[in-house]
Amino acid sequence: MAQRKTRPFHGFSFVYIAAGTAFLVLMALDRGGIGRTALKALPVSTLILLVLRDLRGFPSIFMTGALLGSVCGDVLLDIPHAGLFIYGLVAFLMAHLFYTVLFFRFAEKPGSTDMAVIAGLALFAGLMIWIFRGIDPKLLGPVVLYIVVIITMSVGALLVPAANRLLFWGAILFIASDVVLAVNKFLVAIPHGRLINITLYFLAQFTIVSAARTIWMDKGTGNGTF
Repeated sequence: MAQRKTRPFHGFSFVYIAAGTAFLVLMALDRGGIGRTALKALPVSTLILLVLRDLRGFPSIFMTGALLGSVCGDVLLDIPHAGLFIYGLVAFLMAHLFYTVLFFRFAEKPGSTDMAVIAGLALFAGLMIWIFRGIDPKLLGPVVLYIVVIITMSVGALLVPAANRLLFWGAILFIASDVVLAVNKFLVAIPHGRLINITLYFLAQFTIVSAARTIWMDKGTGNGTF
């Protein structure tokens, strides 16, 4: 698959890494407040500007939607109010739905290796649902839906034709981030669990956007065959 030359984004990378690192330091020091929440939203907000600069058409609209949903989730999950968790979950659910629609828009039919990976992802989803079956019944439905959507999103990322699997690995990092968050919140405390969760999340978003730029830059539309 021919790839178009991408435009440099060193300045965006610097802001992303600097803001993300600063937020992680504040989290490690247990410093809260509106400043920290705003800082958490800055890295992914920077990616929105990068997407708006470099992508057009369908990829631009749906990447922007996914990133906006993520920023809302970033803010809602950082505010220390238990009642906001479900809204943060919904925000990230919407973000994954935007990613899912975009990825399947360009997906190709799976090969034999892809089918094996998809089967593994389906088994993993079933395992996660079984593990979390004992959580608060009010949250079980949304959590199960979230698991199904994020696994579906990762399948879409797997099936997008590209020179490498960077998009899929970004989706896998997102899954890892969410698993750490869920286990740490509902099952057992993980040492430095929130730091691990957010670090994986920042890596996931950066990886997905980097891959998206390589695949879709200057391409407004495409023909998916899935």
